[in-house]
Amino acid sequence: MTWTPRERVLAALNHEEPDRVPIDLGGTGASSIVIQAYERLKAHLGLVHETTVLSKINYLAMPDESVLQRFGVDTRPLMAPGRRGGSGRWLDELTYIDHFGVTYKSTTDTDDKHFLYKDGPLHGGKLTQDRVDAMDWPDPDDPGIFTGIKEQVARYKAAGDYCLVLNVPDQVIHRAYALRGMEDFLKDLYRNAETACYLMDRLADYNIRASENMIREAGAENVDVIFFGEDLGTQEGCMFDPDATYGRLIKPRHERIIQTLKSLTGGKSLFHCCGSAYQFIDHLIDIGVDALNPVQVTAKNMEPERLKGEFGDRMAFWGGINTQEVLPYQAADAVTAETERCINIFGKGGGYVLDAVHNIQFEVPPENVVAMYDAGLRHRYH
Repeated sequence: MTWTPRERVLAALNHEEPDRVPIDLGGTGASSIVIQAYERLKAHLGLVHETTVLSKINYLAMPDESVLQRFGVDTRPLMAPGRRGGSGRWLDELTYIDHFGVTYKSTTDTDDKHFLYKDGPLHGGKLTQDRVDAMDWPDPDDPGIFTGIKEQVARYKAAGDYCLVLNVPDQVIHRAYALRGMEDFLKDLYRNAETACYLMDRLADYNIRASENMIREAGAENVDVIFFGEDLGTQEGCMFDPDATYGRLIKPRHERIIQTLKSLTGGKSLFHCCGSAYQFIDHLIDIGVDALNPVQVTAKNMEPERLKGEFGDRMAFWGGINTQEVLPYQAADAVTAETERCINIFGKGGGYVLDAVHNIQFEVPPENVVAMYDAGLRHRYH
């Protein structure tokens, strides 16, 4: 049997062993590569092309088709232009105001830029439903969100049978942090839960409507995976109580987004959660999540053996190659060994898509990127 990329990924997500481990690079906004690392990778591979910017405020590149072919990448992204959708404006090279009216400023003027939100429409004061309603909400029917999606699908389909990943254009709690300020919104969840939930409902409505427009343009039958999520954990544990706060307040909003979009497409659900996601995994399975990304294996309780042993029959894993220690700071042979170890653990019986833990970062040498993906290309289940 000759496997297509789409068949390979879907088999893994169905807990079946394809011919080799599926490979992702750039299929999602959390599985790409920062621009400087990408420029070094191009030079190392002897490839010459203009770098397409995936996200300027996250300093991410959109990998070129020549790079995807070199690494046998099985995924292709369906993304709103600029990834975040809608419209925004730059005040200067270090200051950006997005489509929600949130101001982002860069922490540095070096090549390795990183932008953090500094102000938003709901910062300060008490959060009320009137303030939420009075905010200048972006239009989920803005053509800027979905223009070009149909052409993306046509281009990918002409090139091969790839696994197409719909990137939901925004978040719920992450977007609430930016609008309100992280500290104040976390307080709202405890002191002002009714209004916090009202804000999250409005954000869920926006995401669903914007995604419905993207799905209509793509054709529901062409959406294989739905990528959505936000961080629930830290390096050492949980950002809030997994049951009382996540299960009672946040989970219903996540469930509505995931179930609505899965019902529209029949696609698999890929949920992004950095840090220690361990105590949230049962909740995620409960709301219909099929795979977890980025699988931060250095966080508490996130060891590959533990995750595969406890959840491997119900949850697939997408990522897992250590970007905190191994990829940036160890030699290529150590990267190869770590990649093979993760494939052997996570991929046993299927259930694994190979990728780094989150976007490949500035410090990662190109030799280590090649070592990771070449280990995946050499892998054979049978």
